[in-house]
Amino acid sequence: MKQFLSTFLLLMIIGCNRQEVMITLSLPDQQEVNELIYTVPISGRNYWGFTDTLKVNETGMFELNLKISRPSFVTFWSKDGRNQLKLLVEQGNNYHVSMDSLKNTQITGPNEKGLMLYATFPNPSYIEMEMREWLRDTNATITSVHHQINDLKQSDMNEFKELLDNREITKSFFDIVQKDRDCYYASMEARFLLVKTYTPIRNGTKIDDELLVNLKKIYDQFPPNDESLQISSFWSEYAERFVEEYKQFIQEDFSSQKIQDLRNAGSFYTHFINESKKYLSGKALEFFQARFIYYTCIQARSSFEKEFISLFEQFEKDFPQSDYSKYLKPYIEKIIEYHTIIEQPFDQDILFLDSYEAFNTLEEAVKPLLGKKIYIDVWATWCSPCIREFIHNDAMKKVLAENDIQQLYISIDRGEDIDLKWKEYIKYYQLKGKHIRANEVLYLNLMKQYSRNAENPYIAIPWYILIDEKGNVVNDRAKNPSEIVSGQKFWEID
Repeated sequence: MKQFLSTFLLLMIIGCNRQEVMITLSLPDQQEVNELIYTVPISGRNYWGFTDTLKVNETGMFELNLKISRPSFVTFWSKDGRNQLKLLVEQGNNYHVSMDSLKNTQITGPNEKGLMLYATFPNPSYIEMEMREWLRDTNATITSVHHQINDLKQSDMNEFKELLDNREITKSFFDIVQKDRDCYYASMEARFLLVKTYTPIRNGTKIDDELLVNLKKIYDQFPPNDESLQISSFWSEYAERFVEEYKQFIQEDFSSQKIQDLRNAGSFYTHFINESKKYLSGKALEFFQARFIYYTCIQARSSFEKEFISLFEQFEKDFPQSDYSKYLKPYIEKIIEYHTIIEQPFDQDILFLDSYEAFNTLEEAVKPLLGKKIYIDVWATWCSPCIREFIHNDAMKKVLAENDIQQLYISIDRGEDIDLKWKEYIKYYQLKGKHIRANEVLYLNLMKQYSRNAENPYIAIPWYILIDEKGNVVNDRAKNPSEIVSGQKFWEID
């Protein structure tokens, strides 16, 4: 009872401390943009996976009313990736932003000069995008990179210090930016050092002690469990590398084989969730686990891992009031649906060609189907663009029937253990038609067909081919299902 009352009182206090923030945005020369995506600040934390959408209103403006209990970064972007902007907003304030198509940005509101300055800083989705030059530079040393990073951080903060000295930003605003820059540059330097550990790990040799010593210095100076660092949008990647890489590498029994054994045992993700509990606590642990489940769920190779169902169930037990749950549930429900469907028998319209394992050429593959036109879909279970096209299945079947065309799916999935997953995907996505999984010889034949016998054959999927009744290739770059159902013709050639 005492625990319940304590939790209730805490929620009441947090709720009472929440204050409104009003943000208005205008895109003066971009009337075609009618929707913006924005990161929802949960407990002041910013992550690109936890988002909502903002519709343009009748005046052509975007208006966002937030209730926050602490200063928060909010990132906005349009669906095409343009117009990206990250704002540091504080309780009880109003902000107005104007962005034109040339990325000229004007911000009005408290600390507006600081906001304008911050808007000029890089905002990479992943830290590695900002450090590729160092990673490519064979002369870059641990010491030289450390000094360069310190110089960059000092340069950033000197500009804010000048604004602070001129009383154009508040001390609280300055302090938040300082923590954000601490996290950004600590994450950058740690990433550089961690990348340097990959070669000995791959080779099965000992990691250089200097790398581990310098990593420890970074994490000791800027502990991932530090509440004040978590306001930075770069914290989630910083904490990820800390738990999933650094803390693994320093374990005496660490090896790449250990990680592979966890995968084979179906406990890979559970291992890292359990590891996070050793090094993080409170809101940091909740955020880390929510982000971990979300990010790994959306990866193409792990999107239907049954392990996530139990991880999410445990997450809800550990954090029953979590605001993150609503962002995770749709992915978990999809996984549950997947495993329910694959337990069912194949649809009668899903057929596997007899002895398809022996087909070595495209001509052999289509021979059993001659007499009618054939629309071939070359795909793989790991190909996200291929899978996105499957949403047009129902409309596509109607178009195929109207044109008296049959469908053949050719999977180029490799590996001896992929057969089950291949068939599960066929069942889940209801890929009605005939099916083949290409052997190595057919795969090479398809590569030559796709690259038109280039000196170095290659293949890119999704790839669609139209074959006539006699087995002749009518179009080796046929339209995608999304294009066909929108009205384009099979035989139109780009």
